[in-house]
Amino acid sequence: MNAFGFIFSLLAVLYWAGYCHVRRRGQHWPFWRLGIFNLAAIAVVIVLSPPLMHWAHHDFRAHMMVHLIAGMVAPLGLVMASPISLALKCVPKSWGRFWVCLVARPLVRLVSHPITATLLNVGAMYALYMTDVYAWMFETPWLAAWLHWHFVIAGCLFTWAIAGPDPAPRRPSLGLRFGTLFVAMVAHATLAKWMYYFHLPSAVPLKELQQGTELMFYLGELTEAFLAYWLMRQWVRSTSLRDLNKVTTY
Repeated sequence: MNAFGFIFSLLAVLYWAGYCHVRRRGQHWPFWRLGIFNLAAIAVVIVLSPPLMHWAHHDFRAHMMVHLIAGMVAPLGLVMASPISLALKCVPKSWGRFWVCLVARPLVRLVSHPITATLLNVGAMYALYMTDVYAWMFETPWLAAWLHWHFVIAGCLFTWAIAGPDPAPRRPSLGLRFGTLFVAMVAHATLAKWMYYFHLPSAVPLKELQQGTELMFYLGELTEAFLAYWLMRQWVRSTSLRDLNKVTTY
């Protein structure tokens, strides 16, 4: 088992322990959140296991599948399971105050801003596939490991910044998040089309490249469409709550 397997297995165990702790105290926590978190963690463990990573280094289609699952699909489950909210139910209140102070710091707010998160996520894809970084990755093991960690973390950060359910003080407006998500979707689709039509990275066999970019286009758009749906739900709820408050006031 590599570092990815150890850490994400540990996270799955910790989430299960938190779920059991909350239930023992008589508090409600949706079972489906436990399910999606563990499925997402297991997905990361599997796709970033040594056999599949070795396969991904020799087949661009496998590389793209690993990248999409670890960097886009799994972060949906990891973030939408609200792990921070669950953790705050299991720790002393002082830890909760520390979390609020932490996410309110200027540097953390900058890094977790939707625009910054988009640059770290989608921008890194452009840097990987439109430059020589993809070729360097196969020659430099530490760079390959760093890129895998980057895409998992950047994917979680992007998902949380756009539509994450966990608490975040001074979160940007829904309008800004909708706009940022739209730009990210366009940028992601454009990258896939450029790679398909201009044969980038050029070292990849053409058929493998085209099939890999098709996966990138369709599966990537599907995950981003889910984020758009989740944002729309938040908008509907906030609108309904605002209308209810107006009726109550009258």
